[in-house]
Parts: sequence; structure tokens; C-alpha cells
Amino acid sequence: MLLFLSPLAAIAKPRAVSLDYCSDQYLLKLADPSQITAVSRGADKDYSYMREEAAPYKKIRPSLEEAAPLEPDIILRQWGGGVEAERNFSRFGAIVVSLSYPEDFDGVKENIRIAAGALDQPEKGAALIAEMERRLDALKPPETHAKTKALYVTPGGVTAGAHTMINAMMNAAGVINIAAQAGQSYWPALPAEAVLLDPPELMITGFFNAADERINHWSAARHPALRKLFQKTPTVSLGSDIISCAAWFSVDAAEAIAEGAAHP
Repeated sequence: MLLFLSPLAAIAKPRAVSLDYCSDQYLLKLADPSQITAVSRGADKDYSYMREEAAPYKKIRPSLEEAAPLEPDIILRQWGGGVEAERNFSRFGAIVVSLSYPEDFDGVKENIRIAAGALDQPEKGAALIAEMERRLDALKPPETHAKTKALYVTPGGVTAGAHTMINAMMNAAGVINIAAQAGQSYWPALPAEAVLLDPPELMITGFFNAADERINHWSAARHPALRKLFQKTPTVSLGSDIISCAAWFSVDAAEAIAEGAAHP
């Protein structure tokens, strides 16, 4: 029996390449180091949560020419490789695993399950989901808690409505998303005049410190009147590394928002 089982025990877990910085996060978190063949060229940038963990690994472009010679078993992606990625990258025998674009924490959990399953790491996936759920449960405010009216602002002059991960973070934190409450979805333009007439109780900002967003600082978010509003309104500034991708660390952002609402 031992002779029969020993070859099975020696079977290695699948080796994987990730093609974009969001799929990088899942690969770097869930895989054993020996499974990681390469990550994307965004894996070590300031907007990558797992940038320190990405340091030792080969960085590649999301191209067949760079991925195929590495002979990975798994190609993990969200958008990397383009719309034909599943057809193109499967031609050299790899299994292409595409993650969804979550707009809530249930979607994040499903992505974890998909990535963990593909990497033969179900225990790591289950543990990560359990930790997420524990932290989210700890955020649930009392029923008598008066919700704070909050507004999300970016350098590009847009806010976040319903059907976005930012909205899910705000809901988890127990604050009211003014844009979603007004019936707006996805990424509508920031209504500067409306904000000044009915100011939020809490401002939530994202990407203002990201190097790639400096070009957008001409926008409505830089209006002098809005800048004055920032100065007198409690503000939570979210790092680009916890909001650029929807993943388990989106809970970090929800906790920061909850803390800002509790201690303005």
C-alpha cells in the first residue's frame, strides 16, 4: 500500500502564471512559492497589495510569446491577455482560469474558490474566506447605529454608485453611499454643485496618492470649493493597493471606512 501511495503523494501541485495585477494577488496569496512561475509586470507596483511578495518572481507581459516558453499548467487572469485569452493561451496545453469582476464580497469569495481550486489549494482558500467572514461580521453595526452619509471621490472626478466594490465596502462599514442612495450606479461623474449644496458627513478618497493618477488632478475633485470641503469634512483616504482590485483585502478598506465614521 505504501509503495502504491508514495508516487501519488509526490505529484506536484500545478505551476501557474498570472497575466494581470489583480490575478497576481490571488496567485501570490494562495499558491505555494514553488507553484509561481511568473506574475505580471504590475505585480510589484504601488497599486499591488502583494507587491513585496511579488519581488522574487519573473515578471512577464500578458502575451503568448512570454507565457508559453514557461510551460505553466495554469494561466490565471482577470483581464490580462485580452478577450481571446482563453482560446489563445490554451493552445499550448495550459488551463486558462478567468476570474470575475466582483461588485460585492460574495463575488470576492467566489474568485477565491476558483483560484484556490485551480491551484489545488482548497484549504488555503477556505481559510481566507473564513477570515474575511469573521472580519466582516465584526464590522456589522448595531441596528440603532445612525448611518453616516458618505461620498467617494477620485482624482478623475468620478464617484462610486451601486454595483461597485466601493459601494460594497461602504455597506460593510455601515455608512450610506450618497451616490447609490441617489440611484446612481457604477462610476458616475462627481456632481460638484450637488455636493456643495448637500455636503457629506464623511469623504472617502481613493488614488489621490497614486503616481498613475496625477494626470487627473485637473478634474472637479480639485475644485477650490471642494478642496475647502475636504478641509472641514472628516476624510478617509484609501490606499490604491487596497482598492485597485476586488479581493480579500477589500475588507481592509471597509474597516478603514468604519473607523473613520466612528471617529470623525
